[in-house]
Amino acid sequence: MSQSPKTSPVEAVAAPPTAPYTAVLREEPAASVPWWKEAVRSWVPVLALAAVLVFQMVGLQRQIGELRTDLQREMGVLRDDLRSEMGDLRDDLRSEISDLRVELGERITRLETLMEVRAEPASGHPGG
Repeated sequence: MSQSPKTSPVEAVAAPPTAPYTAVLREEPAASVPWWKEAVRSWVPVLALAAVLVFQMVGLQRQIGELRTDLQREMGVLRDDLRSEMGDLRDDLRSEISDLRVELGERITRLETLMEVRAEPASGHPGG
């Protein structure tokens, strides 16, 4: 019952086996990179994202401007249509009122005529 493990449990935890893609990196000595290259390398993704956001914002501002222009134009068209319709309605109302006045005047004239016709026989006959 003797066990002859290849590595002891302590060694297995302390030193994980090297993967093929990291073995090359561990063997090569680290090249010294100037500090400014590291700074540029770390800021490039941030600057790229900022540039994309700026372009998106410019595009959105342009779209908003176009929408505002379209909305103002549509509001002007609606305002003109509304004014025209209100003018037509005002003219129709004036015409109707004028027609009603004429009709009312004619009815009043007829009533007066009827009243005069009824009043004449009563005043024309002394016994009546």
